[in-house]
Amino acid sequence: MRTTIRILLVALLVLVAGCSGGIGGDGTTTTAAQTTVETGTATDGETSTPGNESGNASSTTAFEFNGTWDNQYRTGQYYRYEITADSIDGTATYEWEVLSATDDEVTVRAKLVTSNTTSERTVTASPDKINSKLSGSPTGSVATLGFGSPYYSSIDGKSLSVGDSWEVSGANGDTSFKVERVSTYAGLECANFVVRTNGSVTWESCVSPESPLPGHMAFYEEEGDDEPAFEMVLVEYRSGN
Repeated sequence: MRTTIRILLVALLVLVAGCSGGIGGDGTTTTAAQTTVETGTATDGETSTPGNESGNASSTTAFEFNGTWDNQYRTGQYYRYEITADSIDGTATYEWEVLSATDDEVTVRAKLVTSNTTSERTVTASPDKINSKLSGSPTGSVATLGFGSPYYSSIDGKSLSVGDSWEVSGANGDTSFKVERVSTYAGLECANFVVRTNGSVTWESCVSPESPLPGHMAFYEEEGDDEPAFEMVLVEYRSGN
């Protein structure tokens, strides 16, 4: 599992480093630095204000996750993340906007802005294939690493409350999952669950059945690391129709 995630992280860094300008394949647009990211005023759905995690008390006692919670897109959903990673200079920005959505088909615009490059793609696919449709580009690597982790399948069909935990054993040792708190990122309330391997934190994510994308995720490359090798924090959010 962790080997796969490391490969994805390396692939992302290579793709970002290689995007020095021009037009990429399959509708990928990359431009040089000095790109201004503009976000329009929300007109649909619930609008958040930029901000980091909030520890305010919540009335939510349990989050009910069905088997398709992470494929339930809505037209007008908008996410803007700040990304930090070991080999990315400064803080990157990642946007994910759902331009249209039905039960069978989703059109998404994804945009990654680093200090050196900008990469943007718009793709259409079935909800469960949208991440793979973006593959082969920096925007796709971020989506796969941040939104496509196999860890997310571990909560399918579960009702999660603070303190809930479970454990599985595998070739690399014991892996535990625990819901440690309820957090709010940019107005999105979510269950913050932490994955540990042999006692060391390897993955954190804050998820909500109301949103296919997390409010936060972090990957720790080596057991015992104090700081994540890759982290995404939601700073602006619109819930869509």
